[in-house]
Amino acid sequence: MVKTQFKGAFLVLGLCVSLSFTACQNKGAAEQTSTETKSAEEKATGEQGLVVSPEDAGVSVNKDSNGDSFKPADYTLPVKDEYIYEYLGLKFKLSEKIREAMKAKDIVMLDDQSPIDQDLKYGLLSFSKLTEEQKNAEVAKMGDGYEKWQESLNRIGTIGMFEKSLSEEEIGKITKCDSHTKLGESKDGKYSYYLSVNSTADAETIEELKQTTVEITEKKDRPENGFVLSEKSDLEGDMVFSADSQNAVTDLSNLQTKDIDGKEFSGKDFSDYDLTMVNVFATWCSPCVQEIPDLAEIQKEMKDKGVNIVGVVTDTVDQTGENREALEKAKLIRERSKAEYPFLLPDQSDFNGRLSGIQAFPETFFVDKKGQIVGETYSGSHNKKAWIEIIEKELAKVK
Repeated sequence: MVKTQFKGAFLVLGLCVSLSFTACQNKGAAEQTSTETKSAEEKATGEQGLVVSPEDAGVSVNKDSNGDSFKPADYTLPVKDEYIYEYLGLKFKLSEKIREAMKAKDIVMLDDQSPIDQDLKYGLLSFSKLTEEQKNAEVAKMGDGYEKWQESLNRIGTIGMFEKSLSEEEIGKITKCDSHTKLGESKDGKYSYYLSVNSTADAETIEELKQTTVEITEKKDRPENGFVLSEKSDLEGDMVFSADSQNAVTDLSNLQTKDIDGKEFSGKDFSDYDLTMVNVFATWCSPCVQEIPDLAEIQKEMKDKGVNIVGVVTDTVDQTGENREALEKAKLIRERSKAEYPFLLPDQSDFNGRLSGIQAFPETFFVDKKGQIVGETYSGSHNKKAWIEIIEKELAKVK
């Protein structure tokens, strides 16, 4: 089965190592997730079982040859004729020399924004020089290997949008640059745009970056998931996933898939409950695994209220077909978390495209008894109390 390739740094985000999002978020959001996880660990004792650790679930945190490591340089943003960030109100074209350097991985482009669960302070695209060692470096999917790799890069410059209250000194700390050229302001008057450079970088490369053609456009309102670095389609025809494209998927009534035991699951199974919580996760995602015992308790407690939960284990299917290793890990996670709800495999359509381009794991959405996606989408893990409040809110909407 051919699976859609995620584009850009938010494939790395899906690997639970990026700095920008809950479950796999930047430092501020990670602290929140850590607090929620600790709360879950403190409560999950006795008859209900212990929180499943990554190690207990069979998730290795070491670099080795069994797929637990990856090359960060392979998951940087792609080379395109034009970049369009509608939620930033930013469109730009890089010089030919910068693009050629990106193709050779001599320069990489990454994206970053302030925490999605807070007011938007900034969103930017950064350009950094890679050494041969950094090009070929491999880091573990779990842990801080990616963060350390990213911190080690030699920053050339950035293009970004910043809240007007931020001083150039504050912008310098965010961008790791010491020279800033103001490009303009957003039409709503809340943000300023800057091209920033690091004067210690190669002078010729700095000049090439300054040749970037930048256009400030009408900025779309920030999406519900908080992620402003989704792109519009590019000129080369690559598929770019955005909040709009995901939100356009509303109908799962014709779904046909199986669970990890091979049992059939279809859109008709949604009709047994007023509301079904669909928790999308991966076996190697620590925050995903750690919240499953809470979800297991919630499913048992709320099924009489017309609420069900299903998990979708994204890494059980890959480009070669069924991923046996991930499938066995999923079964182990289910056993040790005492979850009684189905763990589903992605079908060939990726749930009619709803799973395509998910930017952080876990991600959760809701489906009504007619198989229609309803309510809001929730990024990141939460503790039991928070999930119950969310579920009750979404349940009230469909009753």
